[in-house]
Amino acid sequence: MQSESFWSFYWETRLQYLQGQGKSEVILQASRLIRETNPPARILEAGCGEAQIIGALVEAHGSLTGEQSSVGIDRDSKALAVARQKHPTIHFIEGDFTDHQLLQSLGKFDLLLLVNALHHVFSDAFDPELGEINESQGKANVRSSFSGLAQTIKPGGYLILFDGLESLGSPDTLIQIRFQTTEAWQKFQTFAQEYKPFKILYQVLPNQGVQLSLRDFTRYVTKIIFLGKHLWERERHESYQYFNETEMCQMFTENNFEILEFRLINVDYDHWLQEVEILTPAVDFPPEHAIITAKKNE
Repeated sequence: MQSESFWSFYWETRLQYLQGQGKSEVILQASRLIRETNPPARILEAGCGEAQIIGALVEAHGSLTGEQSSVGIDRDSKALAVARQKHPTIHFIEGDFTDHQLLQSLGKFDLLLLVNALHHVFSDAFDPELGEINESQGKANVRSSFSGLAQTIKPGGYLILFDGLESLGSPDTLIQIRFQTTEAWQKFQTFAQEYKPFKILYQVLPNQGVQLSLRDFTRYVTKIIFLGKHLWERERHESYQYFNETEMCQMFTENNFEILEFRLINVDYDHWLQEVEILTPAVDFPPEHAIITAKKNE
């Protein structure tokens, strides 16, 4: 067994391309879990994309083969083509991870990875008649999807979830902010006009300021880095946030998990400070991501 210093150096050299991204935190946490158990682990990643995460873990810790191989599921055929080329020992499936029948056909896994996955399920509940996400339906869809995915984990197996998080407290609480530059003010206006999951309502204040709800502010700051970039076309259709901490913990408990760690991560905090100043006293920037590590009760 390799030492901790070996793995620290190993991941430091291999994760430089993910520096400043939450994905690296997931890889490090999953690697620790695998090393503490009995590698190689059978891994399922729902919404795997090009397999940056599951691929890195299988490359580092090995993989079972045949019917017991690790599995990645995604709807994006182009991303899966890249994944298959890079990681031929992993079984990739083009499909919908909310499909319970598909999940039941895969068998059981030692580790489930849900990295920026469930917010897609929530965002898919966009209702054209409402002109925004049907929030109650979106939350119900997330719970149903999570329940199906939870059944794929062996008793004593692990789950790592990495996703957005709604702030605790009333999402309708009004706060006031001021934009640090004219460019930041213009970016906000673009966000308010083009963001699809929810209608963004605000009142203009003097000196490039606005008053808006905590819910809308949370969505704005967690999308700042995409404004003016090509990824904005995709990102403007997605709400990272769907549950607050209480709701998230309840979902884990209802599906027979013990939460081992619940950690908040803000990777873009310094960038936010350059864009906007919060004028309302005793209000800070919201959590950007939560990373939750849980164990399935035996």
